[in-house]
Parts: sequence; structure tokens; C-alpha cells
Amino acid sequence: MALLTLIRGATVYAPKPLGQKDILIGGRRILAIADDLSLHGSLPGIVELDADGLTLFPGLVDQHVHMAGGGGEGGFHYRTPEISLSHITTSGVTTAVGVLGTDGVTRTTRELLAKAMALDFEGVSTYIYCGAYQIPTRTITGMPRSDIVLIDKVIGVGEIAISDMRSSHPSDHDLSELASEARVGGLLSGKAGVVHLHVGDDDSKLDILFEVLKKTELPKSTFTPTHLNRNADLLKEAIRYGREGGIVDVTSGIRPDEHDHVSVKPSLAIRRLLDAGVKPHLITMSSDSNGSSPIFDDKGKLVVMGIGSITTLWEETRDAIVNEEVPIEVAIGIVTRHVARVLKLEHKGAIHPGYDADLLLTDERYQIRHVFAKGRQMVKDGEPIVFGTFENISGIPGSPDSKDSAGQTNADRGRPMIGPDEDDPDDFPDRDERQKRSHRYCC
Repeated sequence: MALLTLIRGATVYAPKPLGQKDILIGGRRILAIADDLSLHGSLPGIVELDADGLTLFPGLVDQHVHMAGGGGEGGFHYRTPEISLSHITTSGVTTAVGVLGTDGVTRTTRELLAKAMALDFEGVSTYIYCGAYQIPTRTITGMPRSDIVLIDKVIGVGEIAISDMRSSHPSDHDLSELASEARVGGLLSGKAGVVHLHVGDDDSKLDILFEVLKKTELPKSTFTPTHLNRNADLLKEAIRYGREGGIVDVTSGIRPDEHDHVSVKPSLAIRRLLDAGVKPHLITMSSDSNGSSPIFDDKGKLVVMGIGSITTLWEETRDAIVNEEVPIEVAIGIVTRHVARVLKLEHKGAIHPGYDADLLLTDERYQIRHVFAKGRQMVKDGEPIVFGTFENISGIPGSPDSKDSAGQTNADRGRPMIGPDEDDPDDFPDRDERQKRSHRYCC
């Protein structure tokens, strides 16, 4: 990674429009923003990117990603796969929040945490919610409060299912107790401590949420209900909730197609929320990436199974700007600044000195050209240049397509797959000696 990167002449939305600016990146942070950052003399290790004609936005913050996979409705063969690093970065996402979902049996919060740690190491920022659909929910320490307080990456509880046949049909008391756990955990740790709610298509809609808020003193900011564009009636309920000051999350991966004739296109849902008077800072959007997307008939029989894609987050943001004429700074705020504020993610969601250099550059048609995450360029000219550890499977020793010997450097991956400690090269013998000493283990 370059020590310093200078992006020249980009049209900047931070999300507020700043005009044409130069941006200086040092390490993982934005160091300076100015009309003209002139460099006098030569600086070693500096990389310049000519961004004339490009638009610069904050990297997207996706608060609903099944990063370790999800699903399972329909049988074990319907378990959806983990997400890869390049799938995230080429979609413009630089910060992702992991969820479990329906399957809290074969999927675990520990597994989700491990995947989040891996993605963070590979280059993007990650957090997770502890829990799954059910109440009592799945945790690591045994208590949601303890998970939030003691585990750095855990920022709340979710996704907890309501108004869905796959939920545990919690009472308002059950949900209130869980929300109190999350809120107190957030207060003790300085985190958001939210409850992220999966809202299904039962007729009860948001009834339980309104009941909890009526009976308790829990603030509306404790709850982040999602999938609110699932159908037109639920969107109307979301408008009511948003008008009363609640946070409403649209799902970019839920949109009409040949099997789904009832959902509201996400970009249109955003337009309707705004037109109905919901304040922009209360609207967010997430992808539901890598989650299963089952469609059931009126008898509860599985008709078709899809899988959510993280690419929809930018696609629907672009459609909100181009097709629904949502002001650029408003549409961008919905997938950056507002999410970061709701989840209390410091140094995220905006372009500002001292913030993380999570940046997305697009051309005049809003096609993604370059992506930076934590100051490192991940996508160049629309193509990934940094890959996850086990992407490009042909370069992995032992894979069916492998042609390289164990221990070879994979140049595409940007780091050795196995390498010696430079401080003590003697602790890593050469290949012939290593083969004599080594044994292969299976897991």
C-alpha cells in the first residue's frame, strides 16, 4: 500500500457537495481536502490518481450482510455461500455489518465473528450483530449484553425476526427485554446497542414494535427494522413509523421480478418515503447480501430460492439518483453517513480529514471505477486488484486447479501465501527441508 495517495480533481460529495477537490490519503486516513494540494519537490512513495471527470463519494456502509452465508430453507443444499472480498469492494462497499438470519443452528455467531475478522484482515471494515431470528437468541458469551460489551466487533443484536412465520413469534415483553439488553450493552460500551429487526410479510407488520415503544421508555433509535419495502402495505406502515421519528431501512436486494410481484423497488421506496415526509436522516438502505431469498406460496410451500447480492446497494442508489431524481447528497447519505450515525461507527460514512479513507469513485454514468478501503486501493478501473485469501482458487495449493507448489508467492493476491519471518529466516527452512519435516493434516 502506498504511504501517500493524492487523488486530483475529483468532484466530491462528502455526502454534501464540495465541488472539485484534491484529496490526500496517508495510511488509512484522509489527511487533507483542498482545491489544489500542490507538492513541492519529490516525496518518496506517493501515488497520484487523476480523477478529473470522476465523482468521489464515501465508501458504502452496508448494515445487513450474510457474510458467512445464510439460509437453508428448503434443505442443506440451500445454504448460501460466504461472501468474498472482491465481491464487496467491486460493489463500492467498504464497511459491512454481518448477520446470521434464519439458521441459528448450523450457523453460529462465532462463525460470523471469524468471517468478519477475516474480511477485516483482508482489507474492509467489519462489524457484526450477535443473534439470529429467534428469541432467546444466539450469542457468544451467553448474553447479548455481554457480547456487545466484551467483543469489539459486536455492535448490536440481530437480525431478530418479527411478523414472519420463521420467527419465534416473540411477545412484546420478549422483545422489550432483548432491546433493554442491547441498549444497556451499548451504554456500557459506548456502542450503538441496536436491535436489528427482520420484518416479514405477516399482517401484523410493525405492530409489536409500536407496542414496545408505547409500553417502555426505550428510544426509537434502539431499533433498526429492515425489509420495509417487502410490500406496499408494509411500506405504508414504515412511512407511519418514519414520520414518528423511527429509523426505516429499505432492502436493496428486495425488488420486483418474475417471481416477486408485491415488493416495491428500493429506489422507488426511498422516493415514496421522502415524498411522504420522512426525514432523510431516518432513512437507510442495506443489501441483505448472500442471504437466501425464498418465495413461498399461500400454503407455505417453497416456490423458488434466490440469493441476495451486495451489488444491488449501489445499483439502487444510482437508480434513486437517476430515475427517481433523489438529490445526490440525499441518496448518498442514505447508504453512508446516516448508517454510520445510527450505528455509531466513528470515522465512517463521510469524506473529512481524520476520517477513514473509504472512498468510491464513479464515472459520469455512476459506474464504479475505483474503490479505496482504509486507504488502500481495492478496485482500479472497475476491476479488483486485491483479493481475499482463497479467491483465485487455481493459485491455492491443493485445489483441483492448482499448478503451484505449496509456499509459492501468489502475485495476484499481493502477499505470500506462506512466507518466512523476515526477522528470523532460520525458523522457516527451504522447501526441500520443509517437505522432509512436514505432515499433511485434514480438517
